[in-house]
Amino acid sequence: MEVGTITTAPADTTVLAQPLRLPCGLVLPNRILKAAMTEGLANVWTGDVTPALIRLYQRWAEGGAGTLVTGLLSIERGVVVPGIPSVALDSRTDTALLRQWAAGVHRRDTRLIGQVLHPGRQATVFAARHPVAPSALPPVQNSRMFGSSRALTVEQIEALIDRFAAAAAMLADAGFDGVELHAAHGYLLGQFLSPETNRRTDDWGGNLPRRARFLLQTVRAVRSRVPPGFAVAVKINASDFRPGGFDVEDSATVVGMLGAEGVDLVEISGGTYESDTTCAGIQPGEPGTSQDAYFAGLAPRLRAMTDIPLALTGGLRSRHVMERLVGGHTVDVIGLGRPLIERPDLPRDLVNGTTDGIDLTPCPLPRRDEHSWWGHQFRHLASGGGFDPGYTARQARRDTALSLLTQLAATTRQRAASLLQHG
Repeated sequence: MEVGTITTAPADTTVLAQPLRLPCGLVLPNRILKAAMTEGLANVWTGDVTPALIRLYQRWAEGGAGTLVTGLLSIERGVVVPGIPSVALDSRTDTALLRQWAAGVHRRDTRLIGQVLHPGRQATVFAARHPVAPSALPPVQNSRMFGSSRALTVEQIEALIDRFAAAAAMLADAGFDGVELHAAHGYLLGQFLSPETNRRTDDWGGNLPRRARFLLQTVRAVRSRVPPGFAVAVKINASDFRPGGFDVEDSATVVGMLGAEGVDLVEISGGTYESDTTCAGIQPGEPGTSQDAYFAGLAPRLRAMTDIPLALTGGLRSRHVMERLVGGHTVDVIGLGRPLIERPDLPRDLVNGTTDGIDLTPCPLPRRDEHSWWGHQFRHLASGGGFDPGYTARQARRDTALSLLTQLAATTRQRAASLLQHG
């Protein structure tokens, strides 16, 4: 099997069923990847993995996806998304629970990749009144949920690189199959890439090679701490869709740099919290774009820069489009998120060629209540239930308020404990 290429599919199977060998030697059983989503099922008090999170991923493993990428695993304790607790990876992490998570997924011969990030200026005020970032900037969206950022020192940047590497090593020790460094959606690694948020004048800012230095040094540090066969992936924006931000030409250049570093997989996404348009904001006139594949029109530019495997995530709903993208070697892996909440067995049906795709049920709630809507669906799926379209706006508003209050109480207790510990 050739690295990053598609073997000839038997007449009675879809190209999505074909395995893929990554450069590190790890073999993905098929071309369907469960993309990262913010499940909100971490322990709100400790930041650890919970039985519900383990059950949820066992359910997805049963559904036939060859690879599962976890939701946000943060190297910074606190809140990445308001009211939604994330698993933390640091010296206080219960590594036995990480091992249980990996073991549960591996019972189905499914690969598990941990998505690791630092929120940077997108850390909420629950976690930091003045979060760190490449540069000192106003709050994200000028929202009261975020504070104005303070610029990292060089010593702090180097310490963060080491923390990323330590987190990856922790996942490898726990039996995970790989790590994905989240450099998209406006998180810290992506903030360094963007000229809009990285206004530094030292070796960590300025032209693109210097803006990419943090990401590339992190890749090298991670690789030095993990064993052979452990995949190192990066999630990157094809574009921030922000004036003066990280654009598709920047992205293509960085993807070429990542290929030179021997990265095993690059996942293509797009947008940030501050994008004028979200995933639907595709640049007009891009060939191959459609509402069925948000970033498909941008993918060929990235493919032209590297032969390393590419995964595409965002708006993919039709098996025909997925097969065309993989069969034409535009990308190598298809990332699916919300469709696997509604139909966790969808990957098996896609791989078997027994479904044409999915028409996703839209969230019926206003944007401010969306996280509660999806969080309820995660909990329902983890408890053995199915998709619950009957969840109401009133229930969502109640659960949003309860989540925020619980998170505030947990953060207050953690701060108090830290003050007592350090005097």
